[in-house]
Amino acid sequence: MSLRKFALILVLPFAACLDVESDATIGEDEVITSETTMILGRQLFDMMQMMGPQAGALCPPNSEKVETPESVSCTSRHTMTIDEAIEQANEAKTEDPFFSEMEFVRLDDERLKISLPLDFENIEGKPAELTADNPMFSMITNGLEGSEIVVRLRGLEIESSNGAISEDGTMVELVIPTLEILQPSGTLPETFEVVLKYRDCGFFGC
Repeated sequence: MSLRKFALILVLPFAACLDVESDATIGEDEVITSETTMILGRQLFDMMQMMGPQAGALCPPNSEKVETPESVSCTSRHTMTIDEAIEQANEAKTEDPFFSEMEFVRLDDERLKISLPLDFENIEGKPAELTADNPMFSMITNGLEGSEIVVRLRGLEIESSNGAISEDGTMVELVIPTLEILQPSGTLPETFEVVLKYRDCGFFGC
């Protein structure tokens, strides 16, 4: 999975996903493993199939798909190295203003600083006609009530974060109401900030 997609799991046309869970682990071997599950309403999924390549971003061919009459669930699993994540973050910052505040940097041989953008007011590409005076806007936003985007990062130790850190200190979670994509409330921070330790090099270093 590209870091850009992980950074903004749900910034897709019309915020068509309902619920999203993304779980990424930064391992001591400097490999990041991630699993992302997107759950869409059946009608929204069928509508997206008419949008060509954009629909593929929701449910890639290599994902695990579970279909019911009411919904479609797509689970994707990916790996990348820390160096690949850093490269992707730097590229994204130059290509899209929304990602200008994104950071994925080494602090030393053991720790990373990660900043993921949450300033949904400044997303480019949202349909201009999708405003509060458009009946379709109400249809979509009503359908997103109660839906959530859940982002989790795991490592050897979460040193600091503006998300919720687990009791054992190895995981941090951020929960974003899906509706924030189309109707930003101004209550979220501009970025999801995490400093984590992914390995312990010991006294003699790595």
